[in-house]
Amino acid sequence: YVPTRRKAEELAVKLAQATGRSVRPYHAGLDPETRAGNQAAFVASEDMVVVATVAFGMGIDKPDVRFVAHAGVPKSIESYYQE
Repeated sequence: YVPTRRKAEELAVKLAQATGRSVRPYHAGLDPETRAGNQAAFVASEDMVVVATVAFGMGIDKPDVRFVAHAGVPKSIESYYQE
């Protein structure tokens, strides 16, 4: 999770370059088709990385998420809990 749309885009590019893995951004600023495509690809994949704002986690039902990293400090303990 990242705090802003810009950070989602930047970190996705950096992670893809550094790891060679499939990495996609997810945030409200993406056009609906891209956002839906990125979410569908994530749900169908076993090794994809998604760099997202906190909105992504709301409603995702994926049993095999292996790791969640917070790439920004949440503003409150409630925000951390939501993420």
